[in-house]
Amino acid sequence: MKQNKKPVFFVILSVFCLMLLSGCSDISFGDNTILRPPRATGDKAEIQDIINEEAGGSYNLKYPQNGENRSAVIMRELENQNLSSASAGNNGSITEYAVALYSTENDSKLNVSFVMCEGDKWKCEGTFTNSGTGVDCVTFDDIDGNGIDEIIIGWSTYDVNRKMLSAYSIENNTIQEMKLEETYSSLVVTDMTGDNADDLVLLSISSTKYPSQAKIIQYSGKEKSLISKVDPLELDSEVTEFSGVTAGKIDKSVNGIVIDGKKSGGTISTQIIYYDEELGVLKNPLYVITDDGKISNETTRKDSLISRDIDGDGIIEVPVVNPMSASPDEDVSNICNITSWKKFSSDDETLYTTMNTVVNYNDGYYFIMPKAWNNGLVSTRMNADKRQLTFYVWNSGTMTLGDKLLVITRYTPDEWQNIDKRSLIDLSDLNSGVNAVFAAQICKTYAQDSLNITEKEVKSNTVAIANN
Repeated sequence: MKQNKKPVFFVILSVFCLMLLSGCSDISFGDNTILRPPRATGDKAEIQDIINEEAGGSYNLKYPQNGENRSAVIMRELENQNLSSASAGNNGSITEYAVALYSTENDSKLNVSFVMCEGDKWKCEGTFTNSGTGVDCVTFDDIDGNGIDEIIIGWSTYDVNRKMLSAYSIENNTIQEMKLEETYSSLVVTDMTGDNADDLVLLSISSTKYPSQAKIIQYSGKEKSLISKVDPLELDSEVTEFSGVTAGKIDKSVNGIVIDGKKSGGTISTQIIYYDEELGVLKNPLYVITDDGKISNETTRKDSLISRDIDGDGIIEVPVVNPMSASPDEDVSNICNITSWKKFSSDDETLYTTMNTVVNYNDGYYFIMPKAWNNGLVSTRMNADKRQLTFYVWNSGTMTLGDKLLVITRYTPDEWQNIDKRSLIDLSDLNSGVNAVFAAQICKTYAQDSLNITEKEVKSNTVAIANN
C-alpha cells in the first residue's frame, strides 16, 4: 500500500454507539437486521439525517472486512483539494467529507453515499449502488497523480476469490464513479510502475473460469477511466489462498509485491512480482516452469513463515527452509529446520542469504545463527518434554553430533524459582505475554574454538517471534 501518506482519519463511532449511553434496545449490527441509529448532535446529526434520507428509511450499515478503514461511515479531511470554495472549510483549504456504506431494507444492493461539508452545512453529493454482498476494503489513494486522493472500494461477492472494484474521484464538488469489469482475490495499491501515481494491482487465484494472474490497473487521463496498460502476469496456479501480500522495496532500488501463497498440499511458496521499466512488463522470477511442465520455486516450504523485513533495513526478506544436518536413521521430529532469510537481487533475479535462523515455534522465539555456525558446522536437537533447544557441533565426516554449544530452555515460574541460576543467562525479553521464563546456558567446545559464542551474542540473537 502507499506509504508516508498523512491523511487524517476520523471514525464517527459515537454516531452509532450513543445507544450504550441512552439505553436504546432496537439497534443491531447484524447483516439481517435493520439498523436504527440513535439520535446524534451537531455535524454527526446532519450526516445521519442525510443517510436516512438517502436510504429512504431503515438501513443496515456495511463494515469493510479488510484494510485500515473498518468503519461503515468514514470521515475524511484532506488539504488542498481542488474543490469549489463553497465546500472548503473556513480557511478555504480544508475539505471534509463522509463515506457511508449501507444497504436498505427493501434492496439487496449495497450503497455508498458521499456526504460533503459545504461551508457550515453537509450535503450528499452522490449515492452509488453496487451488486456486491459486502464491503471488502476502502482505501484512499492518488491513482491519477493530481495530488488528490481517490476513494477505492472493494466489494465482496458470494465467491470469496472474485471481488469487484469501484473508484470515485472528487473534483469541483462532484463525485465521479469509475467502474471496473475486473475482479480480484487480493488488492494492492502502490506505485508499481514508478510514474508517481498509485496503481491498482489485482491478484487473482485461479478457478475454472479465471486464470491465476496479477494485473495492473492505471488511470487514463485521455479516457478518464481505469484501464489495463500492462500485459497480465501469470502467477502460480497451484496457490489456493494468499496468506501474505506485502508491497514495498524488494531490493535497494526496486519496489514490488511479495506474495506468500498456500497450496493444496499444505506448503507455502513465495512469488515476487515487479515492473521492469526498461521492458515495460511485469515479472515473476521465482516462479519457474520446468521443461517437464512442473512448477519450480526454491521458496516452497512446509513452515508457515511469511516474508517480512526481518532485519529492519526497509527491504522485504523471503524465508527459505531446509533441514539441519542429521544422520540417516535419526528421528527427524527432534531436528529443527534452518530458515535462511533471503533478499532479492533485481540485477540477476536471484535470492541471496542475509540471515540464518532456527525457529522454535512451540516456545515462540527464533535464534539468529552466528556467521561461524553456518555452512553445516552446527546442528540442533529439540527436547519437547523439557522445552529445550540444544545446539551442537556437527561432525560431517562421521555424521554425528559433537560438543554442545548452547542450550535454550523455557521454564515454568515454579521451575525457575527452584533451580540453580548461576550458570544461566536470563532471556527476559522473551517473557512478555507468556507465563514462562527463558534462559540459556553456554557450553564451551575446545575441539573447534571458533564456534564458541558469547553471552552478548546469545542475548542479541534470541528474538521473540511476537516482536517481529
